[in-house]
Amino acid sequence: MASDNTQKGIHLDLGAVQTRLEKKWDAPTGYENLVSSLTGYVRLRGTVPLGKRIVWEPSLGTLLPWKSGVDGMTRKFTSHLDLTLSYPLLPWLRVRLGPGLKWLFLHGDGGEVVLNNGTSTSSFYTPGYASHSFVVTGQTGLSFILTSKISLNFELYGTGIFDHLRRSFDAAAT
Repeated sequence: MASDNTQKGIHLDLGAVQTRLEKKWDAPTGYENLVSSLTGYVRLRGTVPLGKRIVWEPSLGTLLPWKSGVDGMTRKFTSHLDLTLSYPLLPWLRVRLGPGLKWLFLHGDGGEVVLNNGTSTSSFYTPGYASHSFVVTGQTGLSFILTSKISLNFELYGTGIFDHLRRSFDAAAT
């Protein structure tokens, strides 16, 4: 049986994130990759015991590589700050739960892009400036403790959870 790695420390998590799960499942055939993407993920995660069983696990992660928009003119940088708590269900399994903050940074050089608009094409204009947005998230997940230094983590991030029109989910495996 693996030992529980809940001692104070810093961990490097490497894995992948599938964005906008609900859009991927609902998209017409051939459009799944336009509304949802699978991308690399790197995260630094701390562990700070708050008692015998509960551990605070603040983390800072980013999606890699940084994305370019469909038009190729806008670059997007996505990072995530998590403030989760974990609790053991079994000696080798922990549940994680907590709030987070997603930061989106968009930058464009400006210009005109001609894109398909149904049966014809239209000109669309891209911004020539930087833009930021912050979104509060809720996170839940499971950590499978494989050894004292290795764990397998599965997480589900939700935004706009209480608004059915804006609700979105991302999934991560690290």
